[in-house]
Amino acid sequence: MTSGRSGPTTASSAPCWSPGAEPMTSVPQPLRVVIIGGGLTGASLAWQLARMALPARITVVEPRAELGRGLAYSSRDPAHRINVPAHRMSIDPEDRGDFLSWLQADPARLTPDAQAEGGDIYPQRGLFGSYVADRLAPHLASGAIRHIRARVSDIERAGDGSFVLILSDESRIRAELLVLATGHPAPALPKLLAGLSGQPALIADPQDEARLAEVPQDARVLILGAALSAADVIATLDRQGHRGAITCLSRRGLRSRGQGPRGQDSSADFLDPPSRQASDLLRRVRHAIVDEQARGQDWQAVFYRLRAQGQEIWTALPEDARRRLLRHARTWWDVHRYRLPPQTETVIAGLIAQGRLQFLAGHLLRAEAGDAGILVNWRPRGRTDARQAVFDRVVVTTGPAQDRCIAASPALGALARLGLIAPCPLGLGLATTASCKALDAEGRASDRILIAGPLARGHLGELVGAPECAAQAKDIAREIARAAMLAPITRSQLRTV
Repeated sequence: MTSGRSGPTTASSAPCWSPGAEPMTSVPQPLRVVIIGGGLTGASLAWQLARMALPARITVVEPRAELGRGLAYSSRDPAHRINVPAHRMSIDPEDRGDFLSWLQADPARLTPDAQAEGGDIYPQRGLFGSYVADRLAPHLASGAIRHIRARVSDIERAGDGSFVLILSDESRIRAELLVLATGHPAPALPKLLAGLSGQPALIADPQDEARLAEVPQDARVLILGAALSAADVIATLDRQGHRGAITCLSRRGLRSRGQGPRGQDSSADFLDPPSRQASDLLRRVRHAIVDEQARGQDWQAVFYRLRAQGQEIWTALPEDARRRLLRHARTWWDVHRYRLPPQTETVIAGLIAQGRLQFLAGHLLRAEAGDAGILVNWRPRGRTDARQAVFDRVVVTTGPAQDRCIAASPALGALARLGLIAPCPLGLGLATTASCKALDAEGRASDRILIAGPLARGHLGELVGAPECAAQAKDIAREIARAAMLAPITRSQLRTV
């Protein structure tokens, strides 16, 4: 397989430039587009732009060795699988089966257990990262995409309105158009666990494979959270031969649902007309599920339809209705929308049947380190009395801290200090327009900054899965293509001002 590391990968290959300098020749210069973040969204966008052969120089700043990996698809654990059938995964919105075709082109890529009972393929998650890297490899080799392995430490504004990015290796690059594709912010340690920071028994990052590998086989494990990250931890522990008890504690005690039998997508239409109230949308969803069950389908068919129409459904809702959905239905949506791969579902069902895994609903009250382990106090949901137990390991899987994305990123922090970006009022990333232009601190749309991927969830709603990120990347690519074509005119106007 061709590696995504082909072509220039260091900032030292960037041409020398100083803010305000005039070009040395009258030949029109390509638009300098810099994408911050080379996970799935950033890589998909770079791939779309490279195929357009625009008068633009595409640079992706991403510290990982390969583009397209990101947090999810950098996992090498064979127990971590994609949670959507392979035939629904692609970076090309016009070819939904591209990933499956890539897998089938080399049968050695798939292990025998990748195929579920219904026939759908759920391969190891890192394979999707390899697929994205393989699709980008020719464009990296040709120089159509430049990958700089670094982080953005700071950003300054040049006199002509462009940006100077200061990188972690102390080099600088210029961007006339900036795309923020930094993905999900890192999880934040719950305040009640702050006193345990640095304790060997606390695993604050569920992606820390080395720490999980050190968990003793008989350890009593508490997992805070019960969604897909918790399922990954359970699958990892099971693969490692863990024999101890596992407890998952979350506020509602809900866990991610399974995929269900393979069937047709629902024909329900939630856009004719679009709902304007949260209660109306929920009523229509319930009725659609009943209708599909009468046809012999399961509720999963309705959720595939909701996913397909998700962005239009969300944008049609007024802000107060969005807030109501987030407050009352978000957990229910998450456990039905973000479902388990069948292989992981089998592992979890088996551990529950053996009495080694339980899911509890409750609120964490206190956690403190002791000689016997970590003493944890919690209050079961709907009760006033507290419970306590001692655990050998506590793993935090409470998910990304969407409301602290600016504070967690030096690049976003720099832009916020310049007043060029603002947090989403719903606490879901950054404030954007319908065309994914960043809104500044005064609510004005930017012509220089675009928001890609999960950072734009507040406006677009359904923007986490690979198909949705790829579709948004295509829309943003069109916006950049327009800017690239207009760049010579825009530059001439700036020089005459």
